[in-house]
Amino acid sequence: MRVKIILLATLILVSCGDLVRFEEPQPAGQSNEKRIPQNLVGQYLSLGDSSKLIIANGLIIKYSVSHFSDLVDSIEVKNIEGDTTFSGTEDKFRFEVVVKEDSIFQHWGYYDTLFNLAEGDILRKYKGHYFLNDRISENSWRVMILTKIDHGVTLGTISKKDDIDNLRAVTETKSDTIFSFRPTKTEMKKFLKGKGFSDRDTFFKVK
Repeated sequence: MRVKIILLATLILVSCGDLVRFEEPQPAGQSNEKRIPQNLVGQYLSLGDSSKLIIANGLIIKYSVSHFSDLVDSIEVKNIEGDTTFSGTEDKFRFEVVVKEDSIFQHWGYYDTLFNLAEGDILRKYKGHYFLNDRISENSWRVMILTKIDHGVTLGTISKKDDIDNLRAVTETKSDTIFSFRPTKTEMKKFLKGKGFSDRDTFFKVK
């Protein structure tokens, strides 16, 4: 039997790293690039899982796949209507699943637009890295770094406590409740030297 369901157990928890924002595009004072270099354009596969990175001239999309299985009784659901079950949360958390006897199995894929020049995101190059400044609001930017390696690229994010502690140290931010930063170019250089953006996924280019 196939049904559509919202599984509360699959809601993605937001980590401290997901809250990190910059008050201006990084690195500060660096000129903007008009497009992603042609030698980076293409499709890439992850070494760690089945995710895929798709890079165009002004767009970067990540395709990820998730698997889930559990006992039906362990899933919190509400309001069964025909062959569809709702939990009352947003539609984006509705997934197609397969129910067999007392077990439930879920397999789903989703696309995440990481960077889009057409939507106001900003690309900057510094020390061999391409800084992907994803615009959240006027003074709030999510920053990732894309680095070319032999036969592929790495994608670095700030998602580990050590990264955040390092960022607070180089910017002399004393409060541990602040997740918005405005590093100078020199401070960003120091952050990189301290192995900043340490959470890096490796993708190999598909020929």
